[in-house]
Amino acid sequence: METPRSEQFDDIYFQIENGLEESRYVFLEKNSLPQRFSGQDRFTICETGFGTGLNFLCAWKSFEDVARTGQHLNYISFEKYPLSKDEIAKYLAHWLGEFDGRLERLVDLYPLRIGGWHKIRVSDFVTLTLIFDDVNRAIPELDAIVDCWFLDGHAPAKNPEMWSDTVFSNMGRLSREGARVATFTAAGIVKRGLEGAGFHISKTKGYGRKREMIVGTFEGDRGGDDSVIKPQSVVVIGGGIAGVAVAASLHSRGVAVDLFEKNGLASGGSGNVRGLFNPRFTAQRGFESDFYSSAFMQALRVFQSLDEVGFDPCGSLHLVGDDQKQKRFDGFLGNWDWHQDHARMVSKEAAGLISGVPVKHDALYLPDAGMVSPYRVVAALAKKVSVVAEEVLALQQSDSQWLVNGRIYDAVVLSCAADVLKFSQTQWLPVHTVRGQVSVINVPDSLEDLACNLCYGGYASHPFDGRMVVGSTFQSWLDDLSIREEDHADVLSKLSSVVEGFDGAADISDARAAFRCSAKDRVPVIGALPEYHGLYVSVAHGSHGLTSSVLAAEMIAAQMMGESSPVPRHVITNVSAQRFIDRAARKNISLS
Repeated sequence: METPRSEQFDDIYFQIENGLEESRYVFLEKNSLPQRFSGQDRFTICETGFGTGLNFLCAWKSFEDVARTGQHLNYISFEKYPLSKDEIAKYLAHWLGEFDGRLERLVDLYPLRIGGWHKIRVSDFVTLTLIFDDVNRAIPELDAIVDCWFLDGHAPAKNPEMWSDTVFSNMGRLSREGARVATFTAAGIVKRGLEGAGFHISKTKGYGRKREMIVGTFEGDRGGDDSVIKPQSVVVIGGGIAGVAVAASLHSRGVAVDLFEKNGLASGGSGNVRGLFNPRFTAQRGFESDFYSSAFMQALRVFQSLDEVGFDPCGSLHLVGDDQKQKRFDGFLGNWDWHQDHARMVSKEAAGLISGVPVKHDALYLPDAGMVSPYRVVAALAKKVSVVAEEVLALQQSDSQWLVNGRIYDAVVLSCAADVLKFSQTQWLPVHTVRGQVSVINVPDSLEDLACNLCYGGYASHPFDGRMVVGSTFQSWLDDLSIREEDHADVLSKLSSVVEGFDGAADISDARAAFRCSAKDRVPVIGALPEYHGLYVSVAHGSHGLTSSVLAAEMIAAQMMGESSPVPRHVITNVSAQRFIDRAARKNISLS
């Protein structure tokens, strides 16, 4: 067996002969686990340094060995340099029989090595939030109530940046009174940092030949009321992917959900025969990168889990075309922390080999991107949801409940695209429609070998059933959904400008036009609406709604249910409707 070693810190993760026993001793026994799980509906462990996942597997098994119906373990872990799933499987293979299938489950669900927050429901009892980021950047963005800390990661002498005042002070901010902490080290810098954050610290015998280790209890006071009144009944208005994703997320948490859709499911922008899932690229690391990285991984995981939705992880080539795109892609690769296995620049010659057709530009290649059938995704997510074929014209609030078409609900989610402007509570939102038309063509001879999606300002899908989708127009000035011949010519002309040997001629087998909903700043609007208790929105997903809607649903469900967020706090702030109010106040203008 090979002892796992970190290349970055020239330090081992554990000794192969006793790593499991040490993990159980340091992090379970010295944190009084599993005894402290007893009587806790929700118990949160936060870990610095996921590594191979050994500590998580120990905690997962320990929790489920004693858990009762209704209990849930929320495990949050930071990791700046994630291992691959193959490395995890190799390094932990020695203990394969110790975890009763959980190691295989972890490897199966382990996210791509892309920077971001990845919240994964690994079982009915356990949720893992893996945060692939520098803990000093990420922990100030965490909003959770922590019961127990696993301070792992490499020793202070090897990795001093991790054992920082930022980490210690945020541990104090996040800890519940009485929260426990344990760590393998007895270094003075760690003892002083924890004491300064409000922990009462003592030293105890370390594992094996290690003389001492640190344990402690948080003696500070969070203040305020941490209780959350969870809704029992929710109405979702809008039957596209944004709406059914919210309804499905809430249903999986035991909430009774009615979904209102006047025109039938996937009747709007979610009704296309195929749609591409890709992140929206920015050159800098910020709230958009944190949102779209996590959204991409969440969408990929959900699409993989659904049957018969046309899931095709064929990869996408994003052709450069101009200097502005080159700078954006270079910034993406330099700042977003995506492993080169999942994103890299390729020459136009290499792009031609990957795609199977000769292209005219270098490209950014995302091998894990792909496509699905949006309307089939909607149908699959809506299987367990109660769908009501009624139009909703008004929302009435009475105390803490909502009256919708004669029915009473604890909360409302508006996911009805630009129809959100019909309601008095949301008519001030600065959103608008953008018409988009796609052409479904019979695959021309020159494109029959196309092996992936091409993206270039327009897009061409990987062929399926002898057809392919070419799109899409962006027409914010049009309000007519009639199919336009000039739009066919436009999208095919753009494709011909990037592929050698394709002259723009193709047999049109089908077409579809729909309205996207977009905000003025091109950022989705997600979460609780200010000034109204129990009113939420998930709209303005624009051309990346197939990617962003699934994570938006998890964000709203987490807000409603009092769970730790699947995204950083600055993402919640920058996608909320409150951002428009704050900007207007700064400029002293009215939104009404």
